[in-house]
Amino acid sequence: MKRKFLGKIQQLCTGLILAQACLGNNALAEKSVADSIVMFDFENSFDLALTETDDAKVSLIEYKGSNQLLLETGLRSGSPGVTIKKGRGSWDLNPYYHVKMDITNMGEHPARIIFKVGDPADGMEAWQMEIRFDIAPGETKTVSDDIATTPWRFTESLNLLAMRAAPGQAKTDLSEIDEVKVTINYPANKHKLLIDNIRATNPIRWVSNEGFLPFVDQFGQYKHAHWPGKTLSIDDLKQQAIEEDRELAAIPGPEDFNQYGGWKTGPQLEATGFFRTQKYNGAWWLVDPEGRLFWSHGVGVVHPGTAITGTTDREDYFEWLPAKDSEFGKFYGTAGRASHGYYSTLAQRDTYNFTASNLYKKYGENWKQEFDRMAHSRLRSWGMNTLAVASDRQLCEAGITPYTETVWVFGTRKIEASKGYWGKFHDVFDPSFRSQVKKALQGREHAVNDPWCLGFFIENELSWGTEGSLAIAALESPADQPAKLEFVKDLKAKYDSINALNKVWGTKHKSWQALIKSTTAPSLAKAKDDILAFYKKIVETYFSTVHNELEAIAPNALYLGCRLAWANSDIVIKMAAKYTDVISMNKYQYNVTNVGLPEGVDKPIMIGEFHFGSLDRGALHLGIVEAFSQSERADLYTKYVESALLNPYIVGTHWFQYGEQPPTGRGDGENYNVGLVDLADKPFPEMIDSVRDMGYRMYNFRDNASKNGLLVQPKMPEKLDFIQEVEDMHNRSN
Repeated sequence: MKRKFLGKIQQLCTGLILAQACLGNNALAEKSVADSIVMFDFENSFDLALTETDDAKVSLIEYKGSNQLLLETGLRSGSPGVTIKKGRGSWDLNPYYHVKMDITNMGEHPARIIFKVGDPADGMEAWQMEIRFDIAPGETKTVSDDIATTPWRFTESLNLLAMRAAPGQAKTDLSEIDEVKVTINYPANKHKLLIDNIRATNPIRWVSNEGFLPFVDQFGQYKHAHWPGKTLSIDDLKQQAIEEDRELAAIPGPEDFNQYGGWKTGPQLEATGFFRTQKYNGAWWLVDPEGRLFWSHGVGVVHPGTAITGTTDREDYFEWLPAKDSEFGKFYGTAGRASHGYYSTLAQRDTYNFTASNLYKKYGENWKQEFDRMAHSRLRSWGMNTLAVASDRQLCEAGITPYTETVWVFGTRKIEASKGYWGKFHDVFDPSFRSQVKKALQGREHAVNDPWCLGFFIENELSWGTEGSLAIAALESPADQPAKLEFVKDLKAKYDSINALNKVWGTKHKSWQALIKSTTAPSLAKAKDDILAFYKKIVETYFSTVHNELEAIAPNALYLGCRLAWANSDIVIKMAAKYTDVISMNKYQYNVTNVGLPEGVDKPIMIGEFHFGSLDRGALHLGIVEAFSQSERADLYTKYVESALLNPYIVGTHWFQYGEQPPTGRGDGENYNVGLVDLADKPFPEMIDSVRDMGYRMYNFRDNASKNGLLVQPKMPEKLDFIQEVEDMHNRSN
């Protein structure tokens, strides 16, 4: 608790330093506002009619001397909870930095909560107005939702572009907030929560924007803040390289690693010359080419381009951008339309690569060779053994560190009415799907029979939606949609006539052709069996097609799946288990103790992404899962990996990502504190201490747990016979 408190103070101090830097002699008189305003305290006969529930019920109870809202949630929704409305009028929350809430878990199970302020129409703004947190049984917490990006705001907006979090901004229009929302994130159990004292607090400090631009220094770092380890000169870069070489020479890596990072002093199993999987002493493991147990302790995006950022329409953000005909001109580039944010509106944008630029300043002309050398040396010294998703190809081909091959499938026809954060879902019944999978696998000869290749990730974070959703989308799509035609073909085979279908579905289609032309979905309750059957067919066709094409080109390679994200139905997981060697999941949460598989499924799991971030080292956005400081970030890393090692299904964890994202954002605006190394290629020392500690003891830790009955079996969630339908499941980011 003390560490969290100190971390929060450090964040606030960083914000104050930044604000002072912006103020100069232009400080404005502070607006006179109350310290806090009460939004909901549930006293004075609070009207429950102001609440809207989803698979939940609410009541008022007296607890510890005050009236509180008791929220009891069910399992029939993917997002059960309550929306609490103001009733009349709205609040202007522009004067405040936080909305706080007191919450108590009165149930028997840990809960993952989403607390959301307001209801912005823009999906990204809506996500930014949320916080996610865990709460243990019997625990009471006060949680704070930041409704502005910094504890200070500009009196006149600068309209800073293409960043998930831009300094001095409100996260949405705060002038007319009239609701808050508390939901359970994809529950495995029913929950009882007490909610009280929801208030806006921590008055914003208003500052002039004069002198703020440019706000990025020559190294791509945030200019208006200072923190331990910030790079201030090229000499800093060069000296850090010298000191780190000494450290890596003194700590070259775990003595119990073999050349692949497998457990050299552990049991000898069958060696096949390639990576494979095996269950050993009640736990799943990978087995390396030499037949040694292998647990994949890795990091993704090990690449000298993690701080590529857009410059188009933002040239004045940077205090230094070199002339394009200078020696640094080679670090300019161009990029196409981004998936989200401002740069999704431009077909092309100019970029600058601060990662490579800084490496050039640090190492000179041989910067890429030095990057590769240091990356391999660092990972070995840190007790890591895997170059995970989207890492540099030349780095992977070196035959020094095992790697995962990453394959993206583009150019397919999509199910027109499907939805997804990264785009619509493939129409797997269109011939383009198989042909584009085959095309995507071409040119991977380097990985096909490479013993250093751990396996293939094919695609990432596909939007499977809720059970049945893709089948519904097929029905809502145009008449020439191949998936729709396939669905109708199956229905014709099952039903003697359109009238027979109408009787079951409660529809009034005059003919099969009328059904094909219709874009209206039937009642889920009445058509459930057919919808689920075709949803299953879509999912199975996807995995079987990819499996068969990969098997044809790389029969010795592990199929590591598609890195499932968000919530995934049993249908998706069972089909993944049928066709993949390892089920990969991106799990942005505080632990993975209860990450398991449906009943009857026994397969290894790979954690493809996780991270924690804080705002105490110049970052503008902490990322997906919050830490209060770099020290807590490191502690959370240890707890997460330990929970994975104790989970008998999990065969590895891959941190996302190696290098810090730039404060001005990557193409889609992400500017998260996610790196193991910062923008100037300096490792975050607290993080590296934890990573190294886990890497050096992970094999003995897991083996001891296996031998002594300390493995923690994931608790099976309660299952009901229903279709979960949650719009957010299609649209939210991680």
